[in-house]
Amino acid sequence: MFAHPDDETSTAAGTITKYPPEGVDIHVITATRGERGALGTGDLKIERHDLPAVREAELRAALTLYGANQPIILDYRDQELITADFETLTQDVLRVMASVRPDVVITFGPSGISDHDDHKTIHRAATEAFHRYRHTAVVAPRLYYVAIPHEVAAEFAFHVHPSEMTLSVCIDIADVKPIKLQGLRTYRSQTDAQELAVLFESNQFSNEWFYQAYPVLSSTESPASGFWSCPEGRVSSACG
Repeated sequence: MFAHPDDETSTAAGTITKYPPEGVDIHVITATRGERGALGTGDLKIERHDLPAVREAELRAALTLYGANQPIILDYRDQELITADFETLTQDVLRVMASVRPDVVITFGPSGISDHDDHKTIHRAATEAFHRYRHTAVVAPRLYYVAIPHEVAAEFAFHVHPSEMTLSVCIDIADVKPIKLQGLRTYRSQTDAQELAVLFESNQFSNEWFYQAYPVLSSTESPASGFWSCPEGRVSSACG
């Protein structure tokens, strides 16, 4: 569950890519179409009124690349989530959870990593919706927040919540890193995505990290290497 097209790729493209071959059914919920984002990179120039359609098309192309389902878009406006009616937003997220019945939900943590108001609002709505959903779920679901190591937070001066530096799960994405890079480059409309592609290509980042927000784990447990073992024939759902 994320706020904008490309959030899912920046934070979890490698993870999303690794699980469909194991029989895991991936659903990505995106609250907005990123209407107020950048208007193109390189020689690509986009009119503001065309940007929502462009970003939605980029999102659909990226999810196809990862083997995920096509996105569920909630039709909120970029940079306006914080002023949206919170109960309505929460109910919209809850309806999707009730429909796809996820075993695992991934969303932003309290700071949204970058302190973006949309990210923080989606964190609150997704967390509230998850706790309502889990009381009706047949299989006890788990909630994860995007996380980063302390040294990464320090290197990029991210002021994140302590939970977002608690690494409950570490996914090795080295084997699918080229797909993550391709996904980032798919977002040609967005400067941030292109800059992140350059960063990932030029350094040793080959992991994605998550904090298990529910059920809470012991602080002494070591990071896991995955969310679950998926028996043959079992289909699980994740809300990204």
